[in-house]
Amino acid sequence: MRQRVGSMWAPRQAGVPVRMDRTAGGAPRHHPRSRHGLSAEQESVLELQRLAGNSAVTRALEAGRSSGRVTSVDAVEITRQGMAPEMGLQQLREHATNKQSLALTRRSILDEPPMMRPEPADKVKDGYRTKAQKVRSIPEPEIEEWWPKEGFHKLLDGSYLEVDHDWEERLEKGEDEHRDDARLAWEKTWKKVQETINQFADKPGPPEATPEAAKKALWKRYVKALPKDLQPEGDTPSDSKQRDVLSVRPGTFMGWMWEITVVRDTRNYHETTTVARSLSSTKTPPRDASVVGIGKHKDFQIKGPESEALIEEVRKNYTPGRSIIGSKLKDDGTAGNATK
Repeated sequence: MRQRVGSMWAPRQAGVPVRMDRTAGGAPRHHPRSRHGLSAEQESVLELQRLAGNSAVTRALEAGRSSGRVTSVDAVEITRQGMAPEMGLQQLREHATNKQSLALTRRSILDEPPMMRPEPADKVKDGYRTKAQKVRSIPEPEIEEWWPKEGFHKLLDGSYLEVDHDWEERLEKGEDEHRDDARLAWEKTWKKVQETINQFADKPGPPEATPEAAKKALWKRYVKALPKDLQPEGDTPSDSKQRDVLSVRPGTFMGWMWEITVVRDTRNYHETTTVARSLSSTKTPPRDASVVGIGKHKDFQIKGPESEALIEEVRKNYTPGRSIIGSKLKDDGTAGNATK
């Protein structure tokens, strides 16, 4: 019987928490820094703490996180949990659609991408100028990881699966790979777009003959500054054209990037099998228990490709309207819970 390292997926619509499959991960995040070495948002948190105490800060951050948005603390929310024997594997599978999963990562994100919107054009001596509205916060992924810890895990049929130290580490690292994939995909899409928008929010562009011409010129400069696969169509600012690229749904570039981590499973990098218990095991199983162990599929790779390399490889294959093979994203902006 084969058993897979698993994960679950589904984008969230505003006000409707829906889980998304797979994991996420990536590089350090950056805010503009003040002369004190802190961002303006971070300094506002410290000021709140000075004026109202730690409890006020906690309430403010919880309110921001519950809305699915970045708060003044700049960190993707990650929950990691090793499941202890003997009931840990059964408890893990309660979160999974595939009840054969050995490990699981579940991720979610509010489907509200950053939008470039011009400020009203100002009349100046030589015409009209405008700049982009600053995007101060964007939704971040929320990620949950589960894997079984070393020991004997009871299965539903009454037998036991032995997870040794090496397999505990492999399964944990596999889920970390999913996490790193999705977080880096988010940084290369929504975070990149936010940063690019804010470059055009610092100061207005050159004067144009009319307010509409000023908006079109800003849009043209903004689109040109983006990587080609993030560039929306059209010659005027349009939320719908931006969503055609950035929404978390099938066929968009964001949908493609968010689901690249699925490739680890369709390539069987996290595929395992059930095998006879290792003769070298020194652990004492429960009395009279039937015990099996974990084996590698022939394509198993943990440690597998680094997230940067995997994303750059698969990113090149994107065609508008196309979805990753194995993706569970749906056209209505949701995805059924699924595991691999």
